[in-house]
Amino acid sequence: MAHSHHHHHHIHHHHGQGDGSSARMGWAFFLNLGFAVIELIGGLYTNSLAIVSDAVHDFGDALAIGLAWGLEKKSKQKSDAHFSYGYRRYSVMAAFITGLILLFGSGWIVANAIPRLLSPEPTDVNGMIWLACLGLAVNGFAAWRMSRGASLNEKMILWHMLEDVMGWFVILIGAIVMKFVHLPILDPIMALGVAFWVLWNVFRHMKQTAQVFLQGTPSEVSLDQVRDKLKTLPKVEDVHHMHLWSLDGDHHILTAHVIVKAGASINEVHAMKSEIKKLLFKEFHITEATLEVEWPDQKCEDPQH
Repeated sequence: MAHSHHHHHHIHHHHGQGDGSSARMGWAFFLNLGFAVIELIGGLYTNSLAIVSDAVHDFGDALAIGLAWGLEKKSKQKSDAHFSYGYRRYSVMAAFITGLILLFGSGWIVANAIPRLLSPEPTDVNGMIWLACLGLAVNGFAAWRMSRGASLNEKMILWHMLEDVMGWFVILIGAIVMKFVHLPILDPIMALGVAFWVLWNVFRHMKQTAQVFLQGTPSEVSLDQVRDKLKTLPKVEDVHHMHLWSLDGDHHILTAHVIVKAGASINEVHAMKSEIKKLLFKEFHITEATLEVEWPDQKCEDPQH
């Protein structure tokens, strides 16, 4: 059975992401870069390691988001002779690089916070409170904008934003405490707390990104569930040799051998294939399905996976 050559049409319209993701990343990039400059100046002025660390971290975020933004644009490019499935996996690569930058930035924070634990320094608490309020407003707005994204790339960047919101909330609470109690050691403790929180979340999301890179089965789809659903169709006898992976964590690809019931006509088989593809798209977000049809008495030519 010949496979349709119009495979990229569903892929480019699924979930209607369009240029929205690019616009959201643009907002995140410029907000992060601009605020990182303000943070660095404010952190040096208040002598707060927590704020300086967050500033360095935000510069890393801006670099990562700029890279992700460029690669996300590239990922929207249509399929060609070089990349027959299109360029969507560029988005996954960007998410992985973004995660690596976050890991490096968090390591830098830890390395600088430990000496300050042993020798705490006084900070300008009032300046910290004002910067924390501004940081919550700016990063909260950026996180809200990014929360509407669906791709792995956007989800990774959303964690950049959320960790900054969390970091500023911690800094605000710590600064208020230090305003009334002389506890300069709180500053490096806050820096370490934010760093470890970031590390935990990045490891979790990089595991998901690696799963896509290594062409693992999407966690939200069960092969057994797909097989059982297909076997409920009237002309399907059995399904085997199923392979399922994801282009970018959002657009899934399936190949399978479908055994039709005895007596099925060519026209019925064509109609069955169309029905299967519509079902896979509707039920499991599988945007591309390559189906090889076999008859009950036909020997499978690919006995091994």
